[in-house]
Amino acid sequence: MTREFERKTFVSDNGVRSRWDAGEVAFGALLGIPTSATAYILGQAGFDWIVLEQQHVYVSEPDLLPLMHALEVGGTTPIVRVGEQDPIGIARALDLGARGIIAPMVNSADDAELVQRAAQFPPLGDRSWGAPRMHRTPEAANADVVVTVMAETPLAVKNLEEILAVSGIDGVVLGPSDMAMNLGLPPQAGANAPEVWEMFEYIARACRDAGKHFGAMVTDAAVAARMVETGADFLLFSSDIGHVANGVSGDVTIIEELRSRADAGP
Repeated sequence: MTREFERKTFVSDNGVRSRWDAGEVAFGALLGIPTSATAYILGQAGFDWIVLEQQHVYVSEPDLLPLMHALEVGGTTPIVRVGEQDPIGIARALDLGARGIIAPMVNSADDAELVQRAAQFPPLGDRSWGAPRMHRTPEAANADVVVTVMAETPLAVKNLEEILAVSGIDGVVLGPSDMAMNLGLPPQAGANAPEVWEMFEYIARACRDAGKHFGAMVTDAAVAARMVETGADFLLFSSDIGHVANGVSGDVTIIEELRSRADAGP
């Protein structure tokens, strides 16, 4: 007699949902260098979640599974920022084991609904069942996967109430660099400019009123603290590329000082 294959899965707690359920802030970082070594380091550093960056940097679809494995070793939840509002790309990232999606450039309720329906199984959405790695049932996946959208333009802020009305959207993330550029300002890592901060405060009020989560991509500790004071509970605070750039910049500064001393003589 042939025994029917039973697929076994081990699903750790979703670090984002665990923090939210406890009324706490979920802090994350961005991984843009697609190596398992980087993922091991970030996964064991103490972040609640790590976003695998497919929109701007170097993480491709074949990179996702080994990076997720490396993060999971450290007990850190993998989230994917997809490159675009692509239902197939969203579904494949989730099938590979992402516990959440961040969708960029969501400017309307139609955009938000496309993302939500791609991320959730029927009857809540249109995601196709294909033996996802992390969930044994559609119901478990729908309850676990975090669905967030990015507000990066004044148009998104204008349409925010309609976006938040889409069932299944967990929260909104401010993209400060694109928001700044769309306001005629230079790109910035945090909402330092008053015009960008005003947009963040609007997002915060709208999300609080709708009972949704909210946050931003920010590297400035003072700005992050202000955001937490407004009730933000989903903050991406650093990146591997940023750490490498800052680290080597500091090293080169020291090297230049040592050279200056050497040139000056004894």
